[in-house]
Amino acid sequence: MKKLNILLGILLGAFMFTSVQAGSFGLGVTGNIASVTADGSETLTKSNTGATDQSVTSATAGNEFMYGSIYAEYGFGDSEMFTFGIAHVPYSADINSKTLSRVDESVTTAGSIYTAVQGGTMKANAEIDNHTTYYMELGAPGGTGLYGKIGFAQVDINVKQSVSTNAGTYPNKTLDAWTYGIGYKTGFGDNGVIKVEGFMTDYDSYKATSTSSNTVSANLDLVGAQVAVGFKF
Repeated sequence: MKKLNILLGILLGAFMFTSVQAGSFGLGVTGNIASVTADGSETLTKSNTGATDQSVTSATAGNEFMYGSIYAEYGFGDSEMFTFGIAHVPYSADINSKTLSRVDESVTTAGSIYTAVQGGTMKANAEIDNHTTYYMELGAPGGTGLYGKIGFAQVDINVKQSVSTNAGTYPNKTLDAWTYGIGYKTGFGDNGVIKVEGFMTDYDSYKATSTSSNTVSANLDLVGAQVAVGFKF
């Protein structure tokens, strides 16, 4: 929330500076191609492994996909060098191209008493969902030329798990992120706008504790390119 307040503060200052000037409202859609990468580790508690030390497992994941989004934005001033917008992705995408799987063996604890502790096959993946970005663009005077972009995003991380009876599950979470981009835009027809952009998004780490007291921490990054087509009013 603090990050969003900073972004809105910058927006308010720009709005006060340009409010006496003309501007335009725009609506459009985008087509995107992106690559997401993630790396993380899970720490199993001693009580869940039967070992004297905590067990740590690490993994990497990645996926490439295409998606679309819708956006609304406002260009300030006669030159419209400053633009504020909101973009939403009405789709979800898996973080990994395939489900991760491992087999945990049941253990024998002290005194040779057989105890089934998180034994069985564990399968897990996660998806990005409900992705909304509040962004600012600076540049392209008169609606044509290069521009830079910075934005604040929020996204739901939905954990998809298939676990054994004794294993714990992890919660879904909403993560914040910063997105950065550079692009080129120009007009067509009377009110049309087309933009071509490259971007990257750095998400906050996903950190959670499972219902069986295991912990996980994962980093998530996304890079991509988009073509946007819209109209100004």
